Amino acid sequence: MMQKVGFCLAALWLLVLAPASPVGAETGPCVSDQAGVMTCGQGPGAARVVEGTTSPSKRLAFAWRAPGRSPTEPPDEKADSWFTVESLLIRLSDGAVLSSGKGMYWRTGDSRANHMTEEVAWSPNSRLVIEEQDSKWSTDILRLYAIQADDKVLVLDLQKIIEPAVRKRLRQLGKNDGDYTFSVEDGPTVDDSGRVRLPVLMQIPKQDGYLNLDVTLQVSQKNGALSAGDVS
Repeated sequence: MMQKVGFCLAALWLLVLAPASPVGAETGPCVSDQAGVMTCGQGPGAARVVEGTTSPSKRLAFAWRAPGRSPTEPPDEKADSWFTVESLLIRLSDGAVLSSGKGMYWRTGDSRANHMTEEVAWSPNSRLVIEEQDSKWSTDILRLYAIQADDKVLVLDLQKIIEPAVRKRLRQLGKNDGDYTFSVEDGPTVDDSGRVRLPVLMQIPKQDGYLNLDVTLQVSQKNGALSAGDVS
């Protein structure tokens, strides 16, 4: 049975400092091949742009790379891809890495990460973006990036804010939250003011019972940090 619950994160605040920009090893200029696949740099350390992640301004996009390997090769199968794949926010004009974090999603010309997808949601002005990476039953990465005028980037881990609050809400409804997986359904949205909306799906894998929750929060920037709070 499905239940749909309106949900607001009340009195919840988290501050996150900005990393330096650019970060990590650079990739190199971004160019498209004959198949339209955009790669930044060449050989080991190069990054492959993830299709559908380019900003409305066409300046920025998300890419993946596996350190020490070409993006035409899959990550090292002997290692856990969670630790070997980087998710990058890249400036397309020169391949500068504006932000780097651990990732799960990768795709070469012939293969891809099993049951893993990546989606992003940009604000219309291309200054805010939500990155979502999902495995088969759950959302495993949910981050918000705020791009400053000088291309320095603030990063906020939305999952650390939202999932505990959603699980608390399930317990209030009399559910055993440990039975449920957390995922963002149908994609999040963020507007230019930092208002975020996420349709959350809590489900018990391979069973009929699930709940849909509408989560909203307001992200703000002050003194070089991000804060997330409730929407009144």
